[in-house]
Amino acid sequence: MEAGNSLLSVEMITTANQMPWFFFLLIEVRQLAIQADMLTIAYGFAAFFINPVFYLFLVFIYLHYRRQMNLERQLFSARIQSPLLSTIRAVGMGLVGGLLISLLSAGLGVVVQAQDLWILWGLALILALIRLRFLCFAYAAGILAILHAITQVIPPVTDVPGLSYVWEIIRQAKPLPLLALVAVMHLIEAMLVRWNGGRDASPLFVEGQRGRIVGAYLLHSFWLTPAVLFVQMEPGAISGALYPGWPFFSPEAASFGLMLLPTVTGFSDMTQTMTPYRKATQVAKNLMLYAIGLLGLCALAVWFYPLILLAAIFALFGHEALFFWSQYQERKRSPYFIQSSRGVKVMGVIPGTRAEEIGITPGEIIVKVNGILVREKEDLYPALQANPAFCKMEVLTREGELKFVQCAVYAGNHHQLGIIVVPDANTRAFVDLKRASVVELIKQKLEKLNVGA
Repeated sequence: MEAGNSLLSVEMITTANQMPWFFFLLIEVRQLAIQADMLTIAYGFAAFFINPVFYLFLVFIYLHYRRQMNLERQLFSARIQSPLLSTIRAVGMGLVGGLLISLLSAGLGVVVQAQDLWILWGLALILALIRLRFLCFAYAAGILAILHAITQVIPPVTDVPGLSYVWEIIRQAKPLPLLALVAVMHLIEAMLVRWNGGRDASPLFVEGQRGRIVGAYLLHSFWLTPAVLFVQMEPGAISGALYPGWPFFSPEAASFGLMLLPTVTGFSDMTQTMTPYRKATQVAKNLMLYAIGLLGLCALAVWFYPLILLAAIFALFGHEALFFWSQYQERKRSPYFIQSSRGVKVMGVIPGTRAEEIGITPGEIIVKVNGILVREKEDLYPALQANPAFCKMEVLTREGELKFVQCAVYAGNHHQLGIIVVPDANTRAFVDLKRASVVELIKQKLEKLNVGA
């Protein structure tokens, strides 16, 4: 379902005096003793923006969208997405998402151990070697919780060098707040997916179930979501509670610090059966249900700890179920971006063109141009030439309603509307999904296709 939620610790900081920004989140703040000074806090936040990992993530996101643009040019001889604008949007939306992760984690009382984050990251990297989607922390946190349970009932292994050390680290881990953190991150990811609404999606041509080439959309987005988490520390750091019963997911913790870290949240999916917006809405809904379910199981495990195994299993198989459920829904529905007997169906709209200006959207069907019926892509050019100064079109919306649009025609470009039409019987080049992973799709070299109008 998703490419992954990545976590790297950058800077450990403690706070000074009081933290007034928490008053906007929790009115019943009772006591929060501060052991460090404001300069320490300022240094920690400044170090975040000068840390090379922050810019490494930025470069990674930009290169991802640039490869996506190159694929669009190879397929359609046109740029549909702007890498710079997509990166700016990823940073802007990600900053909001990171703030919400920080506030929600703090408000729910999620306090983690710094060493557990490193274990989580290591497990995620190992799992990513098996499948790229396993990079998501849902899998790593679930496996860590299961391994932790095993270390509680099986005697430690002391005769194997190195294994006893790893065994002890896993035994001392606290997977419950990590599972709660995973739930919070997926909750915010669902919000980002819904907010983005498939705006970063790119059209593709793929081979359908019966060997027919159909249109599809690749939804593959990343957001830079820097977050601040409470971490358990030795006595002498922050002490006290934000409200009675805090922290909820690590009640044995007494002293806390703040860990400032960049996180990258991302997801990937593909649809042949619906528009990118509708697919994004569906993905967001499923992610929301998954996150709420996992968070509820974590809350129950606070009162009855053996339920953490149920939460771990749900984190693993529930996340996998999201992936297979999406594939099942795609298989049971008919392809959406295929030729229509009623007219020329629009696969995509190139930004800055007259098609975008007059409000043509993907999935709509152009029925008439200048009063002339059009059934195939080849019918568009003669129909556009029927009126050298003006263009009137009848368009069938996705809801089946007829709308009328018009635009002026300028000399030299009257034959280009700026639309990408669905593949027809003459389409030969497509993306081979059987050979390529989602990442490889972006790198794959394809010949340019004459599919515009």
